[in-house]
Amino acid sequence: MLGILLMNIWSFAGPQAIYDYPVAAAGWGGAPLQTWAIMHTLFEGSQRALFSMLFGAGMLLMVNRLDERTPGTGGARIYYRRLGFLMLFGLFDLFVLLWPADILFIYALCGLVLYPLRKLQPRSLLLLALAVFLVQGGLRAMNWQDSIQLQQEYAAAQLAPALAADTDPSVTKRLQAWEAIEQRAHPDLDSPKTRELIRITGSGAIGEFLVSKLQTSLILLLVVGVKWMLLDSLGAMLVGMALLRAGILGMTAAPRSYLLLLLGYGIGLPLAAWETAGLISSDFDPILKARNLIHYDFRRMAVGLGHLGLILLLCRHFPHSWLAARLATVGRMALSNYLGQSILCGLLFYTVGFGLYGQFTGYYLYLVTAGIWVVQIAFSNWWLHRHHFGPFEWAWKSLTYKQRQPLRRR
Repeated sequence: MLGILLMNIWSFAGPQAIYDYPVAAAGWGGAPLQTWAIMHTLFEGSQRALFSMLFGAGMLLMVNRLDERTPGTGGARIYYRRLGFLMLFGLFDLFVLLWPADILFIYALCGLVLYPLRKLQPRSLLLLALAVFLVQGGLRAMNWQDSIQLQQEYAAAQLAPALAADTDPSVTKRLQAWEAIEQRAHPDLDSPKTRELIRITGSGAIGEFLVSKLQTSLILLLVVGVKWMLLDSLGAMLVGMALLRAGILGMTAAPRSYLLLLLGYGIGLPLAAWETAGLISSDFDPILKARNLIHYDFRRMAVGLGHLGLILLLCRHFPHSWLAARLATVGRMALSNYLGQSILCGLLFYTVGFGLYGQFTGYYLYLVTAGIWVVQIAFSNWWLHRHHFGPFEWAWKSLTYKQRQPLRRR
């Protein structure tokens, strides 16, 4: 829950173009390129992998409890009703809290197919996850090949501009598609469009700010979310279900199982470092970016499993430590803290709050991240000392079971 902010903070604090091409922000301070290189190598995709794995495991845990308490179809109705309200929370995050990169709606869509798979054994779940990632990799390989073709067509048109001017509209459209890819890969942060985005988000009028954010949320949901994040999330959820079934997340598996998870570091980190170095040396070549996406899931899942193994080993050896107890409350309020990050970052960066959007980047972002972590850890411990559930968890559970749940502790 805390780690997901390591990556999201870039999009909360400024244009996505800064993370996509940190070289352009070299003069902003905060060593953006160096900071990007560290975060891309250690955490890019792996935090979302952890989040998705634990979501899949959590849904399976809930389903197991429902099957015990509610035989027949009653458990299924509760499960799908719970997902329906999770979709509403996702839409609330997208269009009310105005966080365009919300993942809750996508998670709810993925959850629709998890229930029929609840009784599968770990091996079958892992094979299904592998199939999902292979399909995703295949789609990305096709996109990579199409990008190469677009680049070649554009280069040929540059050599014969007179001939290119006489081509049919479909060819012109493909040439424009490559220009758009190149522009996204090497954005100009001083362009009028980017400066206008920074102005509207950080200090614009409320009306134009809302229009801009709502449009972005809708586009990201339909294009990025459904097209790329659906399979991305589903595969990791299946892995999480398999880890729960195997007893690894329940801390009942053999000790060597957790050491095996650490092997993910040996596979994923060298691959991530190679990708990072290649992007920097090629000046973030879009063709290289597209190629890296083919093995992106393999790399991020390997690093994510390494992170998971390390965390579980620490929990195994220090189960009652002061720090573990304080951090556990953040996980027990995962929904409230996820939405809370949208609220806190909105107040910090958007025009409705302090308007710090586009003001700084690089390692300065992690001073903000550390501050938000402290606030969320402190609030989670304070709140759960007095209440049974987080505020959004309470609402979610009350809506799911159609009955107001007890909130305050006696």
